[in-house]
Amino acid sequence: MEPIKWNDEKIEQFLKNLPPIKDRQSKQDLYLKIQASINYKQTKGKRSIPSWGLPALATACALVLFGVFAPDLVNNNSSNSKMEFKRSESGKMESQSTASFDRAGDQSDAKMSLKSAEMSNHFKYHGQKFAKDFTGKNMDWVTVSYMDEQAQIVVPVSFITKKSNYLEKVNDQLVSFKPTELGLSDSPLNRAKLSEEEETVIIDWPPGVIFESEENLLDPMLSFTFNNKKYKAEFRTNGQAGYEFPNIGRKNEMALSVPGSPFYRFDTPTTDTFIVSLYSAGKKANEMPKDVKSAINEMDDDQERGLKPLLPKDMELKIEITGKHSIEVTFPDSYKLSEEKENNIMMIDGILLTAESYGYHSVKFNIPGTDSVGPYQLNEPIKDITGINFIQ
Repeated sequence: MEPIKWNDEKIEQFLKNLPPIKDRQSKQDLYLKIQASINYKQTKGKRSIPSWGLPALATACALVLFGVFAPDLVNNNSSNSKMEFKRSESGKMESQSTASFDRAGDQSDAKMSLKSAEMSNHFKYHGQKFAKDFTGKNMDWVTVSYMDEQAQIVVPVSFITKKSNYLEKVNDQLVSFKPTELGLSDSPLNRAKLSEEEETVIIDWPPGVIFESEENLLDPMLSFTFNNKKYKAEFRTNGQAGYEFPNIGRKNEMALSVPGSPFYRFDTPTTDTFIVSLYSAGKKANEMPKDVKSAINEMDDDQERGLKPLLPKDMELKIEITGKHSIEVTFPDSYKLSEEKENNIMMIDGILLTAESYGYHSVKFNIPGTDSVGPYQLNEPIKDITGINFIQ
């Protein structure tokens, strides 16, 4: 049979006819394996060879190679004398050297899988505070919103501070907090000059510093940061009224408000875990559930942009409105708490935050066979959650 004469066109056609190759691993699995491999290599440490030692090392390697291959070259048996083969169960020949590489690969994969499992099971959750935590103390708090590394999610973060002007506390945290250490990005507010006039926060940016992806999240980012003081936002460009945004064009001001919304779990690449509103994912206010009952029972739904449910799938909770600002949440008799304590606390916090966003400041929990979850005693209502994702 005459051999094929390859050219660029035939090679391209041959490659097109090859069957597709698909990786069955999820993005999360791939990320964890890569991260685990990086961590594993870092823990082994590095020992560099000084430049003056490289010639000596090269000479030694050459001598070793000569010593290994010289006998075969002399006896003209280099292709047969040193390679040992063993018969596999399928009857095919398999070199011991190939088997050694396979075993090494299997061991490496096992180590990476173990590291991945450890990473997925260990996370740092940034929990909540309550109004009573600050009563009678010379302490206060402030919330500043950041974005994830892909600018897809707004993550509000609260800080314990000394009592002072709210905008001063925002500016202090923008300077001192390093969001990248928790897998978040710097806030667009870091590029602005912030001031206030009565109940208006003045946000003064240089031209062209707001990116298109950030613009889509501007409303929740500013609302979660400044809504606590009922501010409205006014935009300026180097002191002049208005700011030219990439999509919406020139805008002078924005009313700030946070709509009622279900809350979900969000994990960053640093294994830090936060609770965020569905509104944080770029959804419009009119896309949110209309009432607290619907919102809480949506907390078992899968969402886009990395948001994970805080309730078990298909679990229906009984929710009763017991007062103007209070509700009662009853879990089904078959429900069992998670073995992971932090998951249970996040579930309670998520329900509290969801209820708070609809104006319900007091929540009574009824979980069969359970009188406490983490720090929460369930024999009485849990009241007045404040802030979100506190950095200790």
